[in-house]
Amino acid sequence: MMISTNRICSSTLVALAGTFLITPTLQAQEEKDAAPPLSVAVLNFEDGSNEPNGLDGVGASVAALLQVNLTVHSDAILVERAELDEILGEQELTLSGSVSADQAAKIGQLTGAEVLISGRVFAVQDRIHLVAKVISTSTSRVFGATAAYDNGKPLDGAIENLGKDVAKIIKDKVADLRGGPSLEDRTLASVKKTLEGQPVKTVYVHVPETIIQAAVPDPAAQTEIARTFEAAGWKMVESEKDADLVVRGEAFAETGVRRGNLWFTRARLEFKALDRDGKVLKTDRVVVGNVDLTQAVSAKGALQKAGLLATPTIAQAWIDAQKGE
Repeated sequence: MMISTNRICSSTLVALAGTFLITPTLQAQEEKDAAPPLSVAVLNFEDGSNEPNGLDGVGASVAALLQVNLTVHSDAILVERAELDEILGEQELTLSGSVSADQAAKIGQLTGAEVLISGRVFAVQDRIHLVAKVISTSTSRVFGATAAYDNGKPLDGAIENLGKDVAKIIKDKVADLRGGPSLEDRTLASVKKTLEGQPVKTVYVHVPETIIQAAVPDPAAQTEIARTFEAAGWKMVESEKDADLVVRGEAFAETGVRRGNLWFTRARLEFKALDRDGKVLKTDRVVVGNVDLTQAVSAKGALQKAGLLATPTIAQAWIDAQKGE
C-alpha cells in the first residue's frame, strides 16, 4: 500500500508542532521543580496581651504550632525558632504582628529567609480570629490567610486550617514571593547612585575569610566588594599604597541547619574603610544567612551576600568623608 508523501509531511508537521507547543510548558515545569524551596521565618503573632480576653501568650503558641504545621503541609525551609530568636536578639529586634517592608528586608538579610510570616490573634465576641501575613522580604508583597475558633475551645483545628492556607500561598505564589531584582543588581544600582558624579578612584580590598567546616578556595566577600566597585566604574589595584580607598576586614561562615539536601548557613563580615592616609572612614559589620543545595556553596553564598550588603555602606562612607573635607 502506498502512502501519500503529503500525508507523511502533514503528520510530521503536526507532531513537530505538538513538540514545540509542549516543550516550553515542560521546560517551565522542570525549572519550577528544580528551584529550591522558599526559606521561611515565622515570627510570633501579636496577641493583645493587654486586653482582658485570656489571649496572653497565645501569639507565641500560634507561631510555634504554625511552624510545625508548615513542616507537614509545605516543603519550605523553616528557620528554627530558637535560632530566629537568637538572631533577632543579637540585632535588638523584637518583632511580631505588623512588620514593615524595611524590617522584613532586614530580617531576610540576617536569616536568609525569603518569606516572613507574622500576624495577630484577637477576639470578636466569642470567636478568636487568627490572621496571618505572608511577606516577601525582597518584593514586600503581602498575602493573607485567616482562621477562627470558639473562645475556650482548642485552637489545634484553626492552626491546622491556617497552616494549610499559608502552605498553599507559599506554593502558589512562589514567583511573587521570590521575585524582584537580585541582591547583586540592587547593590550595584545603590553604589552607582551613591558614586554618581564622583571622579574615578582606586580601591584596594583585602578580606580574608574562613568557612568553619571547610577550606576556602577564594574570598567571596572580598570578590563581591571589588567587583561591585569595578562595575560602578572605579579601578581595582593590587597594592594598598596605590589606593584612594582601602577596605580591610575578615569574614567567616558556619553552617547551622540542614534539611534534606539543603543547607542553611550564616556569615559575618567585619570591615573597615580607610582613605589613602589611613584615616578610618567607617567600621561596621554585616550578618547574613543563605540557603543552598550544598554545604560549601551555601557558605560561599552567605559570604557573597555579606560582601554585597557591605559595599553600599563603604561607598557612602567615602562620600561622607569627601563632604567633610
